[in-house]
Parts: sequence; structure tokens; C-alpha cells
Amino acid sequence: MKKNYLELSRYITSYFPDLQSRVSGGVDRPPELWILISQITSMLQILGMAFVVLGDKLLEMVGISPATAPKWLQSAKENKMVVFFGLFFLNNVANGKLATGAFEVEYNGITVYSKLATGRMPSVQEVIKAIETVRMEYEKTLSA
Repeated sequence: MKKNYLELSRYITSYFPDLQSRVSGGVDRPPELWILISQITSMLQILGMAFVVLGDKLLEMVGISPATAPKWLQSAKENKMVVFFGLFFLNNVANGKLATGAFEVEYNGITVYSKLATGRMPSVQEVIKAIETVRMEYEKTLSA
């Protein structure tokens, strides 16, 4: 995405020289819920790795006797790899939700192109035409 932004900003500033140093971009922040879910699944994955490597020793370290461990924990102990790969999969899904896919182009606070709305990247000509349209409308309101 950064490459697309840099390329588009270069074209825009060459087409509209008055916008030189006024074109900016950044990363769209994902929803807080998905950030939290991603952090939780990351921690669970680390615990899962420790569980696969250490097994009963990990249980003893936290004060749980392997013989008296809850049934779900014994089941997880018997299926270490399934647990590990399940946590790995959940973590990948959660991290995938952190990528918003946003590529929004604004001019004077007006969105002239939205990848979120269209589902595709804009062409340079689409963005230039949209900026020209917004500029003409803005100039009309100033002259009226």
C-alpha cells in the first residue's frame, strides 16, 4: 500500500504543483476490538508453544498437579499439536483482521476516492479527475 500511496502522491503533485508538500498519507487504524483479539490470540499462541515444549513441567510451574488437572487441560495435553495449530490459526485470522485495506483519497476534507467503498485501487486518472471536480466546485462556491 505504501508504494501505491507514494506513486499516487508523486503523480498528484506533478499534475497539481500547488499541492506540493500538502499531500499526506498514513495507516488506517483497525477497530479496537480486533486489536484486543489479536493481542489475546498472540498471548495464547505463546502459551501454547510453551505448553507443547514444557508439557507437565509448565503445569507444575503454575502449581497444577498433572494428575488433578481439569479434564479440558488433560485433553489439551493429549492433543498438544492440535491445540498449537488451532491457536496458530486463530492468531493468523485475528492478525488478518488488522489489515483494513483502506486507501482513501481526500481533498480539503472531502473524500474523492474510497477503496473501502469501491473495493478496488483507483487509477491515477480517476483520482486526478475527482480532485479537479472537487476543486471546480470549491471555486464555484468561492465565486458565488
